[in-house]
Amino acid sequence: MTVQDTKTVLVLGASGKVGRLLRAIWTAEPPAGLRVIYQFRETPPESPNCIRFTPGDPAGGLGRIDAILSLWGVTSGDDRALAANTDLALEAMRIARATGADRVLHASSIAVYAPSDAPLGENDPTGAINPYGAAKAAMETAVRSESDPRSCCLRIGSVAGAESLAASVDTYLAAKAKTPLTLHRFASGQGPARSYIAPSDLAGSIEALLRCPLAQLPEVLNVGASQPVTMDALLTAAGIPFEWQPAPKGAREIAVLNTERLHRITAQRHDDGDPGRIVADWLKWRARA
Repeated sequence: MTVQDTKTVLVLGASGKVGRLLRAIWTAEPPAGLRVIYQFRETPPESPNCIRFTPGDPAGGLGRIDAILSLWGVTSGDDRALAANTDLALEAMRIARATGADRVLHASSIAVYAPSDAPLGENDPTGAINPYGAAKAAMETAVRSESDPRSCCLRIGSVAGAESLAASVDTYLAAKAKTPLTLHRFASGQGPARSYIAPSDLAGSIEALLRCPLAQLPEVLNVGASQPVTMDALLTAAGIPFEWQPAPKGAREIAVLNTERLHRITAQRHDDGDPGRIVADWLKWRARA
């Protein structure tokens, strides 16, 4: 592959949990045909591929960018704080236009959907039940109103190593007194079922979306493994002890995605939903992120 064939990709929000995992993977295993640049608001790591850039800065100094992965966003706070998700997504579109990028992949969330026990498909209704999901849905609406460049909102389930269960495991591993974790148990006898994806599988999916013909890039795309996994299965695979607690009224047992569209576009492994494989990949990159 020649230099001319290489696509330059700008990752906005490289300091976040998902950004750190992807940078660890792509530093150790550089993706073929992609040159990745990582954006930080504060002083970046000492690397030629890491830059300091604050929203609103002139984009002319970034040079030619072929595609943007927009991971930056706000996950908590009041409605005003969460509204920054739309502002940051539109800023990513501005940067794309200024640098000549033909596509922006925006990190959205399964939280935009109306709750359902059935696997949620991209054509199912949105109807977020929490402010974060509503803010991500508003972000999606805003970027769809932009005619250029092409955008794809990635409705991501749970990235192993970058969600609440991983935070609990990190706390457990760091503690001197190893108190077992607690997990909600539902009438089924299992813990919460979610659409997880291993960090390496997320990286591979994004690589495929960055390379695919523009006409094949959908406006929205669910991102997760082909099969859901329960949190108790992940903890068991990781060897982390836990104690059951009865799930409180209103707790959501099932929040899973239909990822058939993703698997038509990207070449996912047949065992991408295996708890042992998800945990092994998570722990592998946890130490490097």
